[in-house]
Amino acid sequence: MITVNISESFPITVALLDESTGTLSSGKTVHYDIRTMDDISLSPPISGTLTESIVQEGIYKTSLSIPTSGNYICYAYAEDTDFAASTEEIIVNTENIYDLTKNNYHYNLSIENVIRTNGTSTASQTARNVPLNRTDYVITRIKSDDASDWSNPISSGTVYAHYETDSAIIPYKMGGPL
Repeated sequence: MITVNISESFPITVALLDESTGTLSSGKTVHYDIRTMDDISLSPPISGTLTESIVQEGIYKTSLSIPTSGNYICYAYAEDTDFAASTEEIIVNTENIYDLTKNNYHYNLSIENVIRTNGTSTASQTARNVPLNRTDYVITRIKSDDASDWSNPISSGTVYAHYETDSAIIPYKMGGPL
């Protein structure tokens, strides 16, 4: 199985084995065709002819990419019917792992400590024993690596502070609202 990102170049390699002799077969025309897992042709099609390796005869290869995420299968077959076809499963990730990694660099994170400043506590603050002028919750925002600020974060979340008593100085737990 091959796992790649959208439009990432990856190799397809086939060893064309002559089953009657057990040796690699050179000088053949080997085709490939990428289809959905439901065996439906892509539009536009991703297909062509594999090139024989100059290093090892009987090894056929190409490099290609798939522009949309999903699960695919690559069929490779020789024009000569004495050779068995081969298949390879291909998974194209929805998210590009390299972009996700860049977005999680420390300089793309914004962490905001929100202090309880209201005199009358909300039901949530009362349930969590949040003291006046102490952390009520923390907001984390993640911006895209190429964004200049956090005005349009690609992800954000809130973690609430929980205190043992309403006179505690530091929270004993950070978690959900209740």
